Amino acid sequence: MHIDKKIWKSDEVIKYILIAWIVTCSFTAYSQQTDPVFTQYMNSMQTVNPAYAGMWEKVGFQVFTRRYYVGQDKAPLTNSLIMYSPLKNENNGLGLNVIDERFGYEKRLTIAFDYSYQVKLDWQTFLRLGLKAGFMNYDNLLTQYALYPDGINDPEFQSDVDINMLVNWGIGGLVYSRDYYVGLSIPSILENKFAANRNNYSTLAELRYAYLMAGILFGRQQQIRFKPTIMVKGSMGGKVQADLAANFMFFDKFWIGGMYRTNNKIAAIVQLAMFKNLRFGYAIEYNINWDISKYTAGTHEFRFVYEYDLYRRSYVKKQYF
Repeated sequence: MHIDKKIWKSDEVIKYILIAWIVTCSFTAYSQQTDPVFTQYMNSMQTVNPAYAGMWEKVGFQVFTRRYYVGQDKAPLTNSLIMYSPLKNENNGLGLNVIDERFGYEKRLTIAFDYSYQVKLDWQTFLRLGLKAGFMNYDNLLTQYALYPDGINDPEFQSDVDINMLVNWGIGGLVYSRDYYVGLSIPSILENKFAANRNNYSTLAELRYAYLMAGILFGRQQQIRFKPTIMVKGSMGGKVQADLAANFMFFDKFWIGGMYRTNNKIAAIVQLAMFKNLRFGYAIEYNINWDISKYTAGTHEFRFVYEYDLYRRSYVKKQYF
């Protein structure tokens, strides 16, 4: 009994040191990159939190396609490929994120690798710490923009912008059990300098964000489960935004729910487990402001997920977030 007590005290010390380390991450956020936004993030947090990589026993691939403001020419388009896998030692996880963002003649390609490590806090609670490292290529064909109807050329738009290998890295942490999770992350930390700046103006406007996210699962019975989630996104020099979502799951096969974003947007979400290893998700988002929404058919997001059990473990945890 004396030995068990000493071990318990040691685990408690490690627990509070690691949690304190995560909390300090939030105080380093200041201006840097604007991260891509997804509506169905509550089932795929890896884009903004590297601690999520390899969290579950299965190897997975996710494809996101997000089309903004359908009906408007050259509206933003985001395509993303996410891969994640635990290692043979299940306390370690790896991930890959490939994100292609397009807006008019502007293009961003981000490739980032994730590593996570898990610590068991008690018999049902775990702490994961993650690191993210990668780079971004940025292109903006400024010479293609028709700024003036009479053909006058703007000297600031006489050459295109082509910047490669903008290196960045990020950190994150996640405390979770079967029924809840709480996470904190800063996916982009470094402040890159842009040689293409003209007169203190950059074509690549950036803010560095910190993300605080949480969710809880109600309903142990298989017929219906309820999962409310929240994500708060904030930056020094930028506005704080909160996502409030609620989803219902029926028979472990079908999710349906909604979301409200504090930037005056609402969304409806549907997800379906079609086969054993394949899932499909769809979300549609509208701006509450009628002066904006009347000109578009909303923002549409599609999500495809394929997962398989590479290591054939004797158990597989249910994945509800």
